[in-house]
Amino acid sequence: MKELMGVGICIKRNPTRDLRDISFGSNGITACLRLPPITIDSSTKTLFLNLIAYEMSTDVPHDFISYLRFLLNSLIDHVDDVKELQSIGILQANLGITHEEVAQFFNTVSNFESNYHAYKDVRVGIRTEPL
Repeated sequence: MKELMGVGICIKRNPTRDLRDISFGSNGITACLRLPPITIDSSTKTLFLNLIAYEMSTDVPHDFISYLRFLLNSLIDHVDDVKELQSIGILQANLGITHEEVAQFFNTVSNFESNYHAYKDVRVGIRTEPL
């Protein structure tokens, strides 16, 4: 996250709760990555793993959950990243879940293949943003 913020890309919470609602926009002066809010609780890991398994076992055209997990893993390297995403309102950890556990969750659930064509416009926009 620090790398994106360091080059002037802001990260904001999308108003919708749709996990597929991920976007990147730029007007040439400012750029913003928008992510949906995600509640992290004791069942989230099981839910994500089951949804990823479902996406991998079917002919789903886009692996939304797999890509969301991949994207969040690329944003979360440290506990400070979790705290930042929580302060923005993107990650909402329920009581009993520590920042360390949230970081560990996204970093350990990162060994699955993803459909890297999902949200291609978001990835390309972030890589090519000349801020």
